Order: sequence, then structure tokens, then C-alpha cells
Amino acid sequence: MSQDEQQALAGAMDILAQPQLPEELAGAKLYGAAEALNDELGEDCKIFHLANDTGTGRITVYQVFSGIELYYNDMHLGCCNQNQATAKNMIEINHCAVGRFECSFGENSCCYMSEGDLAISAGTKRKSDSCFPLNHYHGISIIINFDALLPEVEQIMALLNIDLGHIRRTVCEGNRCYIMRANPSIEHIFSELYHVRDKRKPGYMKVKILELLLFLSDLNTDEAASSIDYFSQQQVALIKAVAATITVDLTVHHTIDALAQQFGISTTALKKCFRGVYGTSIYAYLRTYRLQVAQKLLTDTTLSVTEIAHRIGYENPNKFTSAFKDTFGHSPSDYRKRVHLDRSAPAWSGEEF
Repeated sequence: MSQDEQQALAGAMDILAQPQLPEELAGAKLYGAAEALNDELGEDCKIFHLANDTGTGRITVYQVFSGIELYYNDMHLGCCNQNQATAKNMIEINHCAVGRFECSFGENSCCYMSEGDLAISAGTKRKSDSCFPLNHYHGISIIINFDALLPEVEQIMALLNIDLGHIRRTVCEGNRCYIMRANPSIEHIFSELYHVRDKRKPGYMKVKILELLLFLSDLNTDEAASSIDYFSQQQVALIKAVAATITVDLTVHHTIDALAQQFGISTTALKKCFRGVYGTSIYAYLRTYRLQVAQKLLTDTTLSVTEIAHRIGYENPNKFTSAFKDTFGHSPSDYRKRVHLDRSAPAWSGEEF
């Protein structure tokens, strides 16, 4: 092997080695001032634990290349990261695995990611906050800081026909949020990132980031924009008020006509906007909410199945039992027994048998 080849190999090995986490994460500017309980440092990642009055969350951060960070988001809250800063020459890519994510960038630019969707936006877009309408969200965020990319990394990307210039111009100069609805290509790129073994994760993340950027080299923003419904902040606030109204007392049964009249909106607009924000119809949303409340009551109280059915708005306990079993795979009584068995099982001490 010649000296030039040895130097080229050494340079490639340096690029492919897992980079050290920087003291200041570029993505932190976009995530904003989150309410952190604490943070901890792993061998090759940093973990943030979040908490506020809407719930808790966990963010695990890896640096894939210098200038490229990958975030695993595990949120069980309604919103977080208020007053986010802006950053030039930086883009944020989000993939939604579970739940729903509100992309809000101004008065008339609220749009929503659902499961399997991919969103890409410029760092110069300031978010009012990060909201999760279903109070849970699992996904991946990738932050690319073009100013911090090493020339050697850009050379590798050019060799693979990754068009960084097209991605940068399309997203940063367009200064918008683009959402691509779930499709087999997006599923192929992201699905295995959620399940890869820790031993393989550093190298696998590099391969998948390069694959993603190659995919985005053909990004057509006109197609992405045509499939998205945008809502105003006023519309979103009204729909969230509707959701709050129908869940405050689950024994009250609301009709679409009555809700539309109460909130001064047509029934057509009410149904369209509600589905846009929550991804489902009003009745389906309320049914899921009722059954989730029932889960909690079965777990945390000694109320009978009949009492729980009445408390969440089912006049017929048999219909409640049927709906619960269809959703969770167990009758309410069996579900309660399983929870109690799990709680009473002795914890493993760590000793080998």
C-alpha cells in the first residue's frame, strides 16, 4: 500500500470513527430551553430527562458525524421546548414513529405529522413550541449543521452522489416546513434505526444518515407541500378547546351539531380541522380517550367494572367490556388481574440462577 493510500485510509478511518460528543450540541438551539430534570452522559450519547406540568420525556443524543446529530425522542407529555432559538445554515429532519407531532411556525402555518411521516425544515424557522396532541410521541430528529461538516465528510457524500447543495438550497432558502407522508422508502430508511443493537448502532447510524441524504437529494418540495393541510393558530386553539370540552366530563354525550354551534364553526370545518389536529374523528378520539381513562381506573382504583363503565360514559357495561377487549385484547377484569400479577411479581435481584 502506497503512502498516499495509507493516508487516505487513515483519513477515512478517522471519519468513520464515532466522534466525541461536543460540549454544546447544535440541536439544542432548535430544541430550546426544555425543562430538564437532569442529564446524563453515556459512553457515546447524552440523555436528557424532561418534565413539566404536561408529563415527562426523554431525549437521547448521538453525534453521527461532525455537524450531524441524531436524537431519539420518547415523549409522554403535551408540549415542551418553549421559545426555541433560530439557527442559520442548519436543517432539522423529523420522523414520527408513534403518536402525532405539531409543526407550528407562525400564525397560519400549523401542520401535523402522523405515524410514518417525515418532516424537514430550516433552522431559521422559529417554533412557538413542540406540541404532541395525543400526549405521547416517539420519533427521531436529525440536526444537520452545514457549517460544521468536515470537508472529508462532504467528499464522501459527493462520491455517493449526495446533493448537499440541493438539500441546502431547497430547505434553507425556501424557509418552510415540508412534510412527506408515510411511504415505503421512508419506512425502509428509518424502521431499523429504532431496533438496531447498541453494538452496531454507531456504524449503522452513519449508513442510514447517508442513505437518508441520498434520498433527500431528489426532494421535490412541490409534491410535499401539495399533500399538507395548514391551519391557523386560531383554528388549532379552537379545536383544542373542543377536545377539552368533550373530555372534561365523559358522562356527557356531545353531538357534532351542538359542538359546532357552541364554538361558532360549521360542522364540515369542525370535522376537517379536528381530524387535521388529532388525526381521527371526534367520536374515535373520544372513544380512545374513554378507554385510556378506563385503563387507569382499572390499574389505580378498586372500582367495579360497572362503576368504571358508567364513569367513562358507557351506560351498558357489556358494550364497555366489548370495546375494551377489542382495543386492548383483554376484558377489563382480565386486564386488572394481569396488572396486579405484574405488580406483585418479585423483582429480579440480579443474581444468576
